[in-house]
Amino acid sequence: MMPYLSPIDHKPSVTYYSKVACAVTFCVFAFVYLFFYQYDVLTAGQHVLSGGQTHYNRFVGAVLITLVLYLLQIVVARYARLTKRAYALTYFPSLLVLTIITDVSSTIDEGFSFGGWLVAVPVLLAVFCFLVWALRQMESFEPEPASKGFFSRTVWINLLSLVVMFFLVGIFSNGDEVFHYRMRVERLLMDGKPEDALKVGEKSLATDPSLVMLRAYALAQNNELGNHLFDYPIGKGQVGLIPDGRHRKTILFSDSIITAFARSPKARADYRLMGFLIKRQLDAFARFVGDAYPDSVMPKHFAEALLLYHYYSGKPVPQGQDKTIEADFYGFLDMEKKGGDDHVANQLRRVYHNTYWYYYKYGENKSMQQ
Repeated sequence: MMPYLSPIDHKPSVTYYSKVACAVTFCVFAFVYLFFYQYDVLTAGQHVLSGGQTHYNRFVGAVLITLVLYLLQIVVARYARLTKRAYALTYFPSLLVLTIITDVSSTIDEGFSFGGWLVAVPVLLAVFCFLVWALRQMESFEPEPASKGFFSRTVWINLLSLVVMFFLVGIFSNGDEVFHYRMRVERLLMDGKPEDALKVGEKSLATDPSLVMLRAYALAQNNELGNHLFDYPIGKGQVGLIPDGRHRKTILFSDSIITAFARSPKARADYRLMGFLIKRQLDAFARFVGDAYPDSVMPKHFAEALLLYHYYSGKPVPQGQDKTIEADFYGFLDMEKKGGDDHVANQLRRVYHNTYWYYYKYGENKSMQQ
């Protein structure tokens, strides 16, 4: 006859609760991390490695990778046979693989390389195997947990270990803010969504020449290049609006599409004038702006630049100039005259950061001025 088992004997062990808590936490983290944060980076990686022949599917990719990594953990757990406070360590190989596949180089278009992982992976796996062996010897000396269930100390130690490993994944995978912005903008441009592309990183000061070029193209699609380019940071380096294959280039999108559009009758004049403004070439800008906008009704940044030109040249402001922009310009000059104070400098940046005047006087790339 089978012995009678009290209801408490039917309760799952603390090992069961640890496995469930860790499995749910890991799967949620991996899916969210892949689906939201690393989607554009993985898209770029697959695009380059496949020579543009395949396309990364956001949902399918996140599900499949998460599933494969979880199956890898099951195999590792079976052989590691860690059951108590160190159970979370069985997720280390899966998280290591997750880190490697999301550590896509920001220069992957220049050539693929595993980089330091060729040395790091064998070392890390050797350390992992040693820790598993050592912890297995120690588990037999661990006291039985006083509490059971999801709120037991053993479960929370395992979850804390997982969270620490999650942080390491974030640290050692690709966290290049500008590269993430660029890939997202390129993907949205490929999908024909320039308005959405312009919302990417709009409140961030991080940028590079390629991102400036992509934003210029997105703005020019709706004839807004002359109105809003200086709403975004211009940054420093080889800033320009046309791809050069080195400092300004695309990975997912096409350089040739941007170049062809910039040379088209629709955009040629605005691209040329904006090129003068980025280089602070006010004399050249003033010579050609009248041909593109003979009636003095022009985009915001062009009107701002013309005011600045007439202020420095001493020439009278042309008739038809927007009075609101003119009033803002003299407000800018008045505030600037109070200079030398950090408060004034911060106020200038806060009020006028999206004007050509602020870029001309305080923006980066001052060496480009001629």
